Amino acid sequence: MTSLKPDTITADGLLERPSFGQSLTRNRAGSGRAYLRRVIPGYFIVKLFGLSALLGVVGSAVWLSPGINKIVLEVCVGTVFAHGTELIHQCLHRTATGRASRDHFFGMVIATPLGISFWRYLHDHFRHHKDVTQESFSYNYERMESRSMPVRLLGVVLHLSMLNHFVETLKWIGYALTGRVDQKLAASGAKPTEIIARRIRRDYLIMAALIAAGLVITLALRTDAAIQLWLIPMIIGWAPIHALIELPEHWKCDTSTTNPRLNTRSIRARKLARWYVNNNCNHVGHHYDLSVAMERLPEYELQLMAESPFTHFEQSYPKFYLRFFRYIFTGKY
Repeated sequence: MTSLKPDTITADGLLERPSFGQSLTRNRAGSGRAYLRRVIPGYFIVKLFGLSALLGVVGSAVWLSPGINKIVLEVCVGTVFAHGTELIHQCLHRTATGRASRDHFFGMVIATPLGISFWRYLHDHFRHHKDVTQESFSYNYERMESRSMPVRLLGVVLHLSMLNHFVETLKWIGYALTGRVDQKLAASGAKPTEIIARRIRRDYLIMAALIAAGLVITLALRTDAAIQLWLIPMIIGWAPIHALIELPEHWKCDTSTTNPRLNTRSIRARKLARWYVNNNCNHVGHHYDLSVAMERLPEYELQLMAESPFTHFEQSYPKFYLRFFRYIFTGKY
């Protein structure tokens, strides 16, 4: 993968032989870039163990808890799902373990139960890096920026519920079962290669199989395990939390430009928050050079901000959400 901000060479640089000092500076810059892009597989493996452990602990607690405690814990399961979604994003960029086959496998394992086609996400996401208005998920930004408060509130409800995502997933499962995936991908205006299209269809067929298996287990064993540990956490936990994580990235930024300093937002976050969103808070740096390892994004952004400050930078997540909801209710940002 290459940076969205290509290296440039001036005419003078082509005509004149660089001095020793210039060569040394360039070598240091090159080694610095290599350091930022270096992928250490062990980091991601630890993240996977952490994700698995959290799911095991919280899932067990859901199963053993009664009443209102169960609902709270189901939200917690959804919270873990949302953290896992940020790991999928790292797999898309092959900065998880650094090997495509492994990263794609891990990404698919996490994504498919969440109703996310890894291969469609991959196809759409690199379009997003060229044009930030091309989102991988169906959000409701236009409604949330309406002049009408009721429309803005409706946009927030639809955004946090991720209703469009669930509806779209069911539609695409139907397209996969009826052999219409190629047709629908072509209609989207950017049809992927035949191999990717087959993999997208396979993703949705696996989802269909998971839903069928869940129904069979529920009816045959007379258990609500799939509902308590999967369906409800997806709806009341994963959907709103994932939507809130993604919200700051480009909302109210200048999405008409391709300059990440103008079309993307970064947020200062504490270590726990950075771990939870997998450094998604350093989003300007990510869009500036999508091949920088996720673990190195905070360092990379310090370098970028030393050059010039970001146009959209929040001091914390709470401050951003305070401004967001103030806008929703008052129309003032």
